[in-house]
Amino acid sequence: MNTARRRTTIAATLGLVLCTALVLTLGTAEAKKKKAKTATVFQQTVQVNGAVPNDAASGVSTPLNSTLTVGKKFKGKVVGDLNVTGITTTGSGNGAGSDLGFRLIAPNGRSVRLANAGALGSDSIGPLTLDDDTTQEICNDPTPPCNYPVATLNRPFAGTANLQYLGTAGTGPLAKLNGLPMRGTWTFQVWDEAGPATSSTLNSWGLLITAARPVS
Repeated sequence: MNTARRRTTIAATLGLVLCTALVLTLGTAEAKKKKAKTATVFQQTVQVNGAVPNDAASGVSTPLNSTLTVGKKFKGKVVGDLNVTGITTTGSGNGAGSDLGFRLIAPNGRSVRLANAGALGSDSIGPLTLDDDTTQEICNDPTPPCNYPVATLNRPFAGTANLQYLGTAGTGPLAKLNGLPMRGTWTFQVWDEAGPATSSTLNSWGLLITAARPVS
């Protein structure tokens, strides 16, 4: 092989090697980018189908606790926005949902009350999503419409609403959980506050958590 041909062959080989390396590098970078993107949002729904204990004759009501775990790929990430999704209950009779109170407990123990008993006065509830960012509120009136123009989510509250007027001063907002670590076990708690006349089943609930953007 003459010198010119050898140089051409070497140049072609080097070009192929560089091209392959570039493709592999771009592919790796794209994979890392995709992994980083998918690891910024956690979404999961839990199918519970568990009976909520009826209110005790005296003392504190016994809650039903349901949990889900945000895994290790969210290690180091903190909550930027959190919605409680797909809250669904089935009641045994008139106004069973009105007996129920709800709370969300973060992995570090901080909790937010979502609704007091009496706030969701229907037999069954949902699927209801609670989101600070929506302007829509619950209209807990057996004969809607409510007086407030934004209170348009009527019984059985299948849709999205914020936490306005769902409880006392200790209720919400979900933004109280912003900045907390995402990773760990989250607990959804529901309890009955109004005796044995009716009973309820917690069918499902879930979380949609978006990680906060890193501080640049």
